[in-house]
Amino acid sequence: MIDSPTDSISYVGSGQGRRDRGYDFEGVTRWLAERADVILLFFDPDKPGTTGETLSVLTNSLAGMDHKLHIILNKVDQFEKIHDFARAYGSLCWNLSKVIPRKDIPRIYTMCTPISETDKTIDYMPDKFNFKEKAWAASLADLEATRREVIHQVYLAPE
Repeated sequence: MIDSPTDSISYVGSGQGRRDRGYDFEGVTRWLAERADVILLFFDPDKPGTTGETLSVLTNSLAGMDHKLHIILNKVDQFEKIHDFARAYGSLCWNLSKVIPRKDIPRIYTMCTPISETDKTIDYMPDKFNFKEKAWAASLADLEATRREVIHQVYLAPE
């Protein structure tokens, strides 16, 4: 797993990211990606693929590795309104369409922070909930199912 430190975002736009890190981040990312069986690329809701560094890594370091790349919009449970989710998802799709040379962008998994062990035993559709509560519970169940699907994709990778 490769994670770009949060403080690096401030200088990425200035074109000094490579020099300030002290190593070739894109080269290291490419080296690790070539050896990985599965690549999980996580995007947070507040910055859905909008940094130049992320787009550059997709264009240069991860080019030709579509078969093992899984894109994940993480922490979607942090959105307060569906409009905010739609804006972030649309922004991510737009940014990916600029750097992924395909007719259609790859599937984007939407995931949230895992449900706690105590919440897993809760019936997500009890009759006592009103319509809004049932819709919210169904959305959480759908996000949990997506999280399990991503884990399944990781387990499918060759050993």
